[in-house]
Amino acid sequence: MNSNNAKQMVQDTMTNNNHIKRILYATDLTESAPKVYQYVLYLAKQFNAEIVCLHVIDRYSQNAAMTFAMSYLSKEDKRQILNRESNKSVDEMAHRNRQTFIRKKLGREDGLYPEELGLKIVNKVVFGNAEEQILKHSVDSDCDLVVLGAHEKTFFTFTTTLSKRVMKRSKVPVTVVPIPGERKEQSNGFLPSFLPQFSAAR
Repeated sequence: MNSNNAKQMVQDTMTNNNHIKRILYATDLTESAPKVYQYVLYLAKQFNAEIVCLHVIDRYSQNAAMTFAMSYLSKEDKRQILNRESNKSVDEMAHRNRQTFIRKKLGREDGLYPEELGLKIVNKVVFGNAEEQILKHSVDSDCDLVVLGAHEKTFFTFTTTLSKRVMKRSKVPVTVVPIPGERKEQSNGFLPSFLPQFSAAR
C-alpha cells in the first residue's frame, strides 16, 4: 500500500467517525427558540442529518399552585393533564416547522424551511428533569450532536447552568448557540460564534 492510499484511508476513517447523522435539538419552545432552530437546520442540511426535536416538560418546575393542586389529583386526572400538556407541546413543535411561522418569526423570506430541505424531523415531548432527559435521549436516539440555545449574558460566558451540566456529562459533542436579546454593549469578546454567520440565522 503506497502512502497516498494510506492517507486516503485515514482521511476516510476520520470522516466516517465525525459524520453527523442525527442531531438532538433541545428546545424550550420560547420566543427566541426559532433562531436557534435555524442553526440546527443549517447543520442538518450540511450533513443531510436527521433532527430529533426534544422538549422536556419539567413537572417540578411548574408554579407552586399547580404543584400543590397536582398533589391532590387522582392518577387518572394527573394522566389526563400530562397528556394534554404533551399534546399541546407536540402541536406547537409541528407548528414551528411550518414556513409561515418561520417567516413570521424571522421577519424575512430567506430562512431555512424543513419542508424544502427534505430532512427527517422527529418531535418528542417528555416529562422529567431537562438535563437528564437531554442526556438520555442523546444516547437513546443515537445522536451525534446535541444543540442547545442559551441567552447571551453580560459577563464572561453565554452558557447557562443547564448547558454547562449537559456539556460536562454528554457522551457526544454539544453546541451551545447564543440567543441575542439580553446582551449589553461589551468589548471583551467572550461571546464567540462557533457557526458561520449566514443571514438566515441572524
